[in-house]
Amino acid sequence: MTDFCSLHVRSDVHGALPSGFLKKRKKIDLLFVDNESPERLASFIRLRKKGATHTAPPRYHWSFSSDGYVEGFDVMKHLVWILDRVQPGFMLSTLEDAGYQCWLQFYWEGNGTGGGPIVTAEIAGVLALHKVDLQFGFYLEQESA
Repeated sequence: MTDFCSLHVRSDVHGALPSGFLKKRKKIDLLFVDNESPERLASFIRLRKKGATHTAPPRYHWSFSSDGYVEGFDVMKHLVWILDRVQPGFMLSTLEDAGYQCWLQFYWEGNGTGGGPIVTAEIAGVLALHKVDLQFGFYLEQESA
């Protein structure tokens, strides 16, 4: 099973992340999407032609995850890895105050037998400190036939 946590930041007005947000020396694979790039606009047109409807997302979107860096399904370990890439003392709520949207997402892959991630008091405290939401995506692991 592969479980990981991602940090998402997006904005309609800011084309760059704020300075002093991320540590420069820490390894991350920062993904960036401009939803008004020719490639993305063409993708939206193809989807509309197939009958899909969607609300336009904010123009700029950045994300990175603990995928490939943290093993196991301990939510706190993944959360700590994510937050260790942020400058000390930088609260994620600062992004909201500066006109960005920000949230954490945890990808949980299960085998369909029940159970799931535990949001401990420690995790809740970290989320409350940063005033950031944590979204869970649950996926069923399917064995190949």
